[in-house]
Amino acid sequence: MLPDWIILQSGIQYPFKMTRFLFLFLVLSIILFPIGIVQAQSETDYPIYIVQSGDTLNLIAQKFGVPVRDLIKANNLANPDSLAEGERLIIPGLDGVHGILAAGVIPFGADLRSLSIGYQISQSLLTRLNRVTSPTEIFAGASLILPQANENAGLDQIGQINSGQSLLEAAIAANINPWSLAAANQMSNQWDVVPGERLFYYAQKDRPALAGINSLVTKIDAYPLPLVQGSTLVVRVTTDGPANVTGKLGDTVLVFHAEKDNQFVALQGIHAMANPGLTPLMIRAVNDSGEIYQVEESLLLKSGNYPKDPPLTVDPQTIDPAYTKPEDDLVANTTGPSTPIKYWSGKFQLPVDQPICIKSGYGDRRSYNGSPYSYFHTGLDFGVCANLNIYAPAPGKVVFTGPLTVRGNATIIDHGWGIYSGFYHQSKVEVKVGDMVKAGQEIGQIGATGRVTGPHLHWDLFVNGIQVNPSGWLNNAFP
Repeated sequence: MLPDWIILQSGIQYPFKMTRFLFLFLVLSIILFPIGIVQAQSETDYPIYIVQSGDTLNLIAQKFGVPVRDLIKANNLANPDSLAEGERLIIPGLDGVHGILAAGVIPFGADLRSLSIGYQISQSLLTRLNRVTSPTEIFAGASLILPQANENAGLDQIGQINSGQSLLEAAIAANINPWSLAAANQMSNQWDVVPGERLFYYAQKDRPALAGINSLVTKIDAYPLPLVQGSTLVVRVTTDGPANVTGKLGDTVLVFHAEKDNQFVALQGIHAMANPGLTPLMIRAVNDSGEIYQVEESLLLKSGNYPKDPPLTVDPQTIDPAYTKPEDDLVANTTGPSTPIKYWSGKFQLPVDQPICIKSGYGDRRSYNGSPYSYFHTGLDFGVCANLNIYAPAPGKVVFTGPLTVRGNATIIDHGWGIYSGFYHQSKVEVKVGDMVKAGQEIGQIGATGRVTGPHLHWDLFVNGIQVNPSGWLNNAFP
């Protein structure tokens, strides 16, 4: 390979000494670097897919749109029916694609253009790699295959162009070279920009992330994605100054709390029987000057794949709406307010001693007295496997205690920010309304009051009025 400073151009006459030098250089190059080595290709010249749990050769072939026989030939597979998790497979036929092909989740705010810019991959390559036929197939929460070879992958997103703002003005506001900004965003010139367009730039260690391109909202995070029935969604909005932040997930109004200066967080439960598909998330912010920022985008919502419990026979009164509705309304009104104080931090703790035995899981579909499977189990049922003690899973304030028809002797604790725990069927309640409790504090005893088939503790966890799977809060720290 010639050094960068030697440029051969047609029609230029070189002195004899220079010609002799070039001839000797080429001869030495051939001797020192044989043609075979130059032409040899390593594994990195091809796109590589790492086999995931549950993968088969047919599934991988369908995912990338390549014939199975080509996969077998490219990888010299002696036994195509035996793939090991973590095995590296060459994917043939994807010209122009290199590196590891990783499946990622499309984040909130991304579209085909922004993904192309952010990962420095052409839109045509993205669509071909993912077999995308329409931009409407790109939505938050969907899975997308991206090559992970580019060191510049994942450029920082720095906001949106304001109405009436030029790219030059935006670059000055963010202290970025306007030509670099235009090049990073695949713009032919500084005027090729429209209001509301997302901008990216190459991150630098000495420049704060998310420099002030947008004078109001600088960042929106929504996670984890995709949404799943019974899970908890965290929406975090960062602004460039004081603002009033509101939003909706579908028809549910989000409640934002100030996490720290200019950062607002909303926690929202996803109903166990919410319809899978696309759910709109709308975010709106208004500052003291009346400037308005609003964005709406659809999030993918997936089924929790909850099983059906065996049919149950119970006292008819406990499924009679004349009795159940007033009780449900009481619980809904109790767990509806979103206290501005956040009492907990970190993961929640188990409400019973170990060893534990879960008698019924969250989300299980249920049939009572021969009814359709139109009911679902709203929490976790713990059997008596250690002792009868019940503990507060996190700090909070007791907001209800008393006997209920379906839930039996109940205790409800407010953990703040719209998060509540409900403990039902107790034989004994050991706290009273107004008490402040600590994580791990004993609050009652397991019993068999209310609608039960045996002694157990039912634990409900409410997130902005929706019961979610408590296991998520045992395994993850929210927000």
